[in-house]
Amino acid sequence: MLKKGIGIAGIGLVVIAAFVLLGVSVLAGIMGAIGSVLGNGGGRVCYATPTPTPPGHHGGASVLYRAAFTPTPGCVPPTQVASEVVALAKQMAGALSVSPSCNGTIAYPNCYYTWYNAHFPQSVIHYGNQVCGGCSSWQNGHYQCVSFVRGAYGPIDPMLWTANAFDLYALYQGKPGWQEIPSASGAAYQRQMPLPGDVMVFKDSSVGHVAIVMSVVPPTNGQNGSITFANANSVSPYTTMPLLQDLSVDASSWPGYTVWGYIRPALPHTMTPTP
Repeated sequence: MLKKGIGIAGIGLVVIAAFVLLGVSVLAGIMGAIGSVLGNGGGRVCYATPTPTPPGHHGGASVLYRAAFTPTPGCVPPTQVASEVVALAKQMAGALSVSPSCNGTIAYPNCYYTWYNAHFPQSVIHYGNQVCGGCSSWQNGHYQCVSFVRGAYGPIDPMLWTANAFDLYALYQGKPGWQEIPSASGAAYQRQMPLPGDVMVFKDSSVGHVAIVMSVVPPTNGQNGSITFANANSVSPYTTMPLLQDLSVDASSWPGYTVWGYIRPALPHTMTPTP
């Protein structure tokens, strides 16, 4: 959850948040117009609009959002499960808003993106009622970052264990069916390319924050790449940050936050991201 770290950063951060909100509002408008998930990289479209197909079956869970993504050259393609997670997270993020009582102002603690409208996926609401019926963290007006990432995975490949945001990273270490990719939590040689669908874990002085990676533009030819993620209980539904040459993330636009690492469904050695 984005809580105290951004909340207490002061007037300077409020100004930053305002510019972030403005940028995200423009980005959200573009996304709504063309129906795409955008990377940074000069506004390139990393993945075309996912096309839902009839429900299938994967890993014992009913798949409600099976989607086909067409990667643009220079972007990292997702796995099949990840493409489904990204498609669902896109619907979730597109339905998020700030409380009408905030009058468009972003401010801690009650004026973040915790509200959702009628377009919020019913499958996610149903999943939340199953795993935590009556919990305020899953309710409209209080929707939290952990609920967002678990909701995006819930109908597809459920995250069975839960904790506060940053604590998820330690909790999922060694859990069957999951793997972890270090960022700030490891040495440079331990890092790997983040992938769409990853759970992005942030550390701060409080409970941290989590998000779903939506698109990745790798650093190339001495130029930084970018990573775009979606989340709830934040200053915006979407944020893009620079992905540096050493595969760490420049999170300086969020003072006090560090990208600690990523949680990802473990892949059999024979599987690779979908081309």
